[in-house]
Amino acid sequence: MKITIKSKFGNYTVDHINKLSFKKSENKFYLVDKNVYKKILKKKIKGNLIVLNTSEKLKNYYEIGKIIKKLINLKVRKNSIIIAIGGGIVQDITGFICSILFRGIQWNFYPSTLLSQGDSCIGAKTSINFAEAKNQLGNFYPPSKIFVFIDFLKYLKKKDIYSGLGELAHYFLISNLKDWKFFVLNLENYLDEDNKNKSIILKNLIFKSLLIKKKFIEKDELDTGKRLILNYGHSFGHCIEKLTNYKIPHGLAVAHGINIANFFSFRLNFMNYKKFKEIEKIICKIVNLNEISNLNISNFINILKKDKKNIGNSFRIILSKDIGRMFVKQINNENIVKNLLRDYLKNVQ
Repeated sequence: MKITIKSKFGNYTVDHINKLSFKKSENKFYLVDKNVYKKILKKKIKGNLIVLNTSEKLKNYYEIGKIIKKLINLKVRKNSIIIAIGGGIVQDITGFICSILFRGIQWNFYPSTLLSQGDSCIGAKTSINFAEAKNQLGNFYPPSKIFVFIDFLKYLKKKDIYSGLGELAHYFLISNLKDWKFFVLNLENYLDEDNKNKSIILKNLIFKSLLIKKKFIEKDELDTGKRLILNYGHSFGHCIEKLTNYKIPHGLAVAHGINIANFFSFRLNFMNYKKFKEIEKIICKIVNLNEISNLNISNFINILKKDKKNIGNSFRIILSKDIGRMFVKQINNENIVKNLLRDYLKNVQ
C-alpha cells in the first residue's frame, strides 16, 4: 500500500513495509526513540546514531540545540540524510532540525506509534514548544519518504494504542458518515478480545485516516483555511495535556477535546442532543470522561488563551453541526467559554 502526498515542498510518499533493514552509510544519520531502540533496533542500526530520551521536555528550543551540536560533531553535511525513528516528538524534533540545518537537509521517517502512523507522519508541520506553551515555534518541512511498519505497534502499551485511536477518531468524524461508520465498526472489532486480526484492523484504520488527511492538506498545506478543521478537538486537548502534565497523552486528550467541542456545539445550538450523545458513546470506548472532572477552570482558560488559532482576545474553536460538518467558531466573551467548561466538567463527574 502506497500513498503519494502532493506538496509545495516536493511530493513525498508513505509506504507500508513488512521488515526493517538499515544499511550502514556515512551519509545517513539516525535519530531514534530510546524505547524503540532498546526493544527493536539495538542490533539493527550501525553508524551515526543519536538515541533520544523522548518526552515533551525534549521538544524544546534549548534541548534541540544540543541535538544539533551532536549531529555536527558526527560530521553531518548538507547532502546527508537524517532518518527519524519514533513517534510524534521524534518527528517534530527531526523535521524542525532538518528545516533549519544548512538551510534544509533531507530526512526520512519511520513512525513507531499509532498516532504518528495514522496522523502526524503526513502534513509537513514541524512544531516545538517555547516559553511553556505547546507548539509555538515551527514551520513546514515534510520528510522525503515515510515507512509504516505495523509491527512497531506490537510493542506499545495499551494506553498508547488508545491514544492513537483517539486521534484517528477525529479524522473519521470530520470526513463523512460513511467513514465514521467504518471507524466505529473497526473500533468495535479491535476492542473484541477474541479478534485475532488486530494488526490488520489498525493497518486499515491508519491508511484510511491518512487518505482523509491527505484531502485536507493538499488543499491547504500551509494551514490558512480549510485545514483549520483538522484542529477539531485539539484546542481543548492541548489544554488537558498541559494541565495533567502530559499524564493524559495527546490522542486521549484529543478524544476528551472532541467531546468538549461537541458539548459546546450542543449548548450553542449547533448540534442536537441526540447526535452529541451518539458520538459521546463511541468516545467513551476510548477514554474515561470523568478523569478530567477535577481540572481547574481558570488554569484551563489561561492555557486556552494561548492557543495559536486565536485572534486578538477572541477564542477560535472548531465546533460541529454534525459528522463531516465542522466549522470555526469565534467566541468573544470569555465568560461564555468559562461557563460552558464548568458545566461540562460538572456533567462528567
